[in-house]
Amino acid sequence: MTSSLIELRLWRWQRYTAFLALPLVMLHIVLQYFVFGIDTTTFDAVSARTRMAVFLGLDVLLLATVTAHAFLGLRSIFMDYAKNPIAARRTSVLIAATFAGVILYGLAALAAFL
Repeated sequence: MTSSLIELRLWRWQRYTAFLALPLVMLHIVLQYFVFGIDTTTFDAVSARTRMAVFLGLDVLLLATVTAHAFLGLRSIFMDYAKNPIAARRTSVLIAATFAGVILYGLAALAAFL
């Protein structure tokens, strides 16, 4: 696959994640503030919700979508300053590794409620 085709696909994925993140964030806010209420939130209440497959799925999807969108944007900014192919490759690898670390950390945080 050519470099320009990869860049185009990554650009499109950043747009897809933006369109998916908006309703997910809005749903998360509505659920947290208006359905469940933030004034009575306890570890036990959050844990009980997280054990339900629907809410766990929404949380994992929100985590993956927002993190992917953020790291694709960060990669795009850094690639503007990569002066040669080696720097561009190293930047991409570093951002991909950091993305994976953040996803694993987020999943571990969600697992604390299970």
